[in-house]
This record gives sequence, C-alpha cells and structure tokens, in this order.
Amino acid sequence: MWEKFKKFVKNDPVVFVIAVVVIFVGFVFSQVEVLHYTSESEFCGKCHPEQKVGPLGEYYTWSKNVHSAAKVECIDCHGEPGFVGYMKAKIGGLGDLYNEFFKSKEHKLEVLAKGASDPKYAAKLVPNTTCLHCHSDEINAKNRKEKVMSVGINFRLIDNVVNPRFRESFGKIDVLKDKVVAGVDPKHKVHLDKGLNCVDCHLGVAHGGNKHNLPKMETCFKCHDEMKNAGNKIKAPANDDCQTCHTLQKSNQQGTTVKGVDEVKWYMADLQCSDCHKNAFTRPNTDVCASCHDASYAQIMTDTQKEFLGKLAAIAKVRDELSTYRESMKPGQLALFNQLNLMVKVLEKDGSKGIHNPDYFNNIFDAANQLVDKIKNYKEEPKVVKTDAKKGETKSEVVAKEEPAKVFKANNPKELMDIAPDTINLAEQHKVNSTKKPVVFAHKKHAEMFECTKCHEKPEEGSLKVKITKLDSTNNSFHTDLCFPCHKENKVKNGTSCTTCHK
Repeated sequence: MWEKFKKFVKNDPVVFVIAVVVIFVGFVFSQVEVLHYTSESEFCGKCHPEQKVGPLGEYYTWSKNVHSAAKVECIDCHGEPGFVGYMKAKIGGLGDLYNEFFKSKEHKLEVLAKGASDPKYAAKLVPNTTCLHCHSDEINAKNRKEKVMSVGINFRLIDNVVNPRFRESFGKIDVLKDKVVAGVDPKHKVHLDKGLNCVDCHLGVAHGGNKHNLPKMETCFKCHDEMKNAGNKIKAPANDDCQTCHTLQKSNQQGTTVKGVDEVKWYMADLQCSDCHKNAFTRPNTDVCASCHDASYAQIMTDTQKEFLGKLAAIAKVRDELSTYRESMKPGQLALFNQLNLMVKVLEKDGSKGIHNPDYFNNIFDAANQLVDKIKNYKEEPKVVKTDAKKGETKSEVVAKEEPAKVFKANNPKELMDIAPDTINLAEQHKVNSTKKPVVFAHKKHAEMFECTKCHEKPEEGSLKVKITKLDSTNNSFHTDLCFPCHKENKVKNGTSCTTCHK
C-alpha cells in the first residue's frame, strides 16, 4: 500500500500537490465553519434550553436583553477581546462540552448557579476589559493596540468594535468619562479605580430576564455598610443622602435634564426627598399628598400617574418599533433616534410615574413625539456652501429652516371688546375650593389675540362652546376641552404647566 502511494506521488506529483491543497483548504474551511456555527448564541441554547430566569435559562434571558437587541452574542462577552481571547473561549468550550456529556446535571446546575450569584467567579467569566471594550473609548483603544483583534476572518462582533463610533451609534456614554443622564450616576471610574469589577454591581446584567437589568439599591447599601463597618474610610454617601446618586430625579424636578426641551421648574422642587419618602424603599402614596395639601391632591396624583403611564407606554412602543430599523437609518436619522431613546429612558427611569415634574414630563413627551415625526419623515437638510473671504476656504453646512413666528391678532367687534372683562378669576366664578393658586384668566389679552368665537358659542352672552361639567382633578373640563387643546395647537410654551396659569 505504501509502495503504491509513493509510486503515485512520484508519477503524478502535480495531482498529489493539488489533492493535498484541496484537502487542506477543505479542512481549514470546515474548521472555520465549525467555529462560526459554535459561536452562535443559538448553539449555546442547545445546552441552556429552558424558558426561565436562572440556571439553564441563560439563552432565554439573553434573548430578552438589550445585548441581544444589539446583536452582542454569548461569545462576545464570554471571551476576552481579540483573537487569542476568542480561541481561549473556544478551547474552554470543549471543557463545557465534556461536562455536558460526562458530568451530572447537578454539577452543571451548581456551576451555573455560582456564575449567577458569586461576583468574584462571575468576574472570571466576564472580566472588566470585556465590558469596557464596548463601554469606554480608553480600554477599547488599549485592547486594539495591544491585542491581535483579527486574523482576516470575522468570527464575532466584539473584535470589530471601534469606539467611539460603535458606542455612539447606540447613543451610549463613555462610562469612564461621562456622567449617566438617564438613571443613577454611580461614578463608574471611582468604583473601578477602587478595584471593583463591573459584575460586583451588574451581576446578571444579561440574564436577569428583562431588557435592562439594573443594579439594586440594596446592593449599594450593603457594600457601603460593609466597607464602613470594616473601618474603611470610603467617601460613599449616607443611605439617606438621595440626591448624591439620584441626580436624574433632581434635574427632572428642576426641569433641566434633556437639552433642547423647554425647561420648567416643578413648583415643589425645593422639597427634600424625605418630605414625601418615609425611607429609601417606600414610595409615597395618595395619603402622603393629602396630608400636606387638601384631599383633591390624592386624585391629582392618581390622574397624573395614569396619564403619564399611558403616554409612556405609547412612546416606548414607538421607540421599540423604530429600534428594529436602526441599522438601516441614515446617520442624521440615527442621531435623532438616539435622542428619542434618551428621552424615553429619562421618563422610564425617573420612578415617580410623572409626579416629580408633570409639566416638564409633558414637554419631554411633546419633544419625543416631534422627534418621532422627524425620524419617520426624515430628509437631509440642503447644504449651503459658505465661503470664508479671508481664508479663501469653502465649506458645506447643514442649515435648519427656521419657521416664521406666528402672529396672533384678532379683529373682534368693538362692542364686544368694550364689555370684555380684563381678567376672570375662574376659582371664584366656578366656586372651586383648593389650596392651589387660582387661575386668573387674562381675558382681554386673549380677546386681542383670538376671535371671541374661538371659545364662546355666543360671545355677547358669555356662553362657552364647552360645557364645564368637571372641576376637580387635573382632568377637569378646562384642561381637557378648552385650554390645553388650544395651547397645544398654538404651541404655547409650557402650555400645560400648572405654574403657567396657577400663579
């Protein structure tokens, strides 16, 4: 047999070389395909098949998570960045395959449970350098400089991530440099410099069963208390010092969180958190409102939260629908979508269901809906070529079209203007008893801007087009049928704000 083989090689060397090359190429190709196939999250799901949160449900929880939506696969996180990290993960996977076939199910459950509950063990599975490769520019640049990221074949997403382009395409901050806007600002760099691992706080970030699995406040308190009790001099805030970490809620109350949204300060913004919150884990209820104000405020709280949650559900649904098209969006369109996503997250993460500043939240909702229209009807603005006469340079700039200011001027009959009162105290006229400041309606000013028939069915008699049937709560007839629709139609700044009229 061996002699025949040598004779074949001697007589047909070209055929032999071709055969060797074909076999080698076929072998390499098959191995690359195996690597591709076993790098898919669906492959991981064959050994983690259960539809639940917990051991064996890792594929299910990943599929519901924001990492899945961003097309970050299991192998992207469970293997350090770079080709060497990838191959180490694949070799480690052989050990997992051995355990799958030759170890007991109890052993497998024990290992998986440890990864989900032990931060130190979890940090070995997903180290900081992996998380920060996508979530910071500095570590991303360092990894790409020091590691071989590719051998010419694209095996996974993380090895092709280049920041800031990648993170900015998702509207994400650099966690080592930027402050968290939509949520608690934990000062990431301070904690990392102290030697903490990402998973010390974000344990189960991709496997908690939700799209976003945020750290719990109990985790913060437990760690801070343990460090203080051990005699460590840390600068952690006291557990009742809410505003140091919960900066989002304070900026919402001040009406300054989102740039470009009309600012309006909540009229109770100067209250302390403890004025309404009995402790860090108890949310105020309607009894708390009524204990300081009158009983009508209990209904105001209920109505405000119901309206807020309805609006939030609607805009979040639109946001999620648009997110499925983000990869096909143009750069300018994607930037608008990221602004929309930030606004929705600010609304989602405030936690008060609209109470912290109803007027400002309404402004955010209005701005978010305007962004939705711009995204759906996106068109590149025409570029205007400008010439710098001194430098002799020309440059193109995108110039936004400015809408002309709307002029409000009515031509009401003189006899009607003569009998029109300057102001009307609506609380006195409709016998409303409330601790809230009454609305003193600037009647003559409105009559100068709008036709009397805008509000009145018979102007000479003073009868309104709308029947005033409800005077209590925020869903009263003036709000729902008369004032708010007009304010929105004419784009009155802070037109649904309490302090615009109740002053």
